[in-house]
Amino acid sequence: AVDAPGCAGAAAPLAGLTPQQARIARCVAEGATNREVARRLSVSTRTVDHHLRNVFAALGVRSRTELAGLLGNGG
Repeated sequence: AVDAPGCAGAAAPLAGLTPQQARIARCVAEGATNREVARRLSVSTRTVDHHLRNVFAALGVRSRTELAGLLGNGG
């Protein structure tokens, strides 16, 4: 499983992602904004945006809401 400090969540749907993509996906699925994710992971907001686009493509989702639902954080 990918360890994601500050961002918990399901590991199975994230298996095909890089560790950084998985951390970002988990944070976003918890409801964090790109700015909050960047702060948590000590990266730029542009880096978060770039990884998030790749996460969406890899997982076949089109929104943060779909991502949260896939990871079991859909409310």
